[in-house]
Amino acid sequence: MRAVKNIFKGRVKLILGGGVVIAIMLIAIFADFIAPFDPNRQNLLVRLKPPFWMEGGSTRNLLGTDNYGRDILSRLIYGARISLLVGIASMLLSCLIGTVAGVVAGYKGGRTEQVIMRFADAHMAFPDILLAIVMVAAIGGGALNMILVLGVSRWMIYARVVFGLTRSLRERPFIEAAASYGAEDRYIIFRHIVPQMVPVLTVLATLQIAQMILQETALSFLGLGVPPPAATWGNILAEGRDRLFVAPWISTAAGLSIILLVIAVNLLGNGLREKFDPRAGHGS
Repeated sequence: MRAVKNIFKGRVKLILGGGVVIAIMLIAIFADFIAPFDPNRQNLLVRLKPPFWMEGGSTRNLLGTDNYGRDILSRLIYGARISLLVGIASMLLSCLIGTVAGVVAGYKGGRTEQVIMRFADAHMAFPDILLAIVMVAAIGGGALNMILVLGVSRWMIYARVVFGLTRSLRERPFIEAAASYGAEDRYIIFRHIVPQMVPVLTVLATLQIAQMILQETALSFLGLGVPPPAATWGNILAEGRDRLFVAPWISTAAGLSIILLVIAVNLLGNGLREKFDPRAGHGS
């Protein structure tokens, strides 16, 4: 507890960003107990009801209803599950692939380095969203496919960072000493090199979650993400697009939720960067 307190002490970005992210995660985890209605329950008698503060609204549906009479608040709560699941899982997959590729390229060097890093450079030449659209169109939507597509589409960022760190660490005296004592490459990598990268990877991975969430939202908005009637923030945003002038609260609620989560994740990532970067000082 003391270590956690020291991390957050005096750092407004970490406190604000981490607090909002944790709150949204708890809401997503306990959606079954928090959401007032089933997110897919339709009731055409109350379709396109406005939020409670607008004329015609009621406290029964605090954020109003959509074209099928589904409760917007309930769909937002359940939609947070998919956004966070896809964002975190795809980040972990991307981090795993990129870290392995970067470490192998940086430590082995030579032809192995050339093959891996040139492939990464070629991959980076394609726009992320275009590559994701092509891959989703080829293999189909769904949460699992979204995780695979987004994870594969952004591994190069980790590979470039890890490659540079590995090349720098490989020349350090303690690495050379371990090798001179007969330590195997696998032992050196997992015991001495990878642990040194944890602070940098933590910051990078945190910031990448926001990018993954935006990518998932964009694909769902285009109809290439998790298919309806599953509640996702991108689906809600897309559904409200056609009724923007009739029921603006649908897209507004989803859009504000996405903005809030992305800003919070970026604040958390920037706060972690300032914490781990000795040049960033002690203030936030």
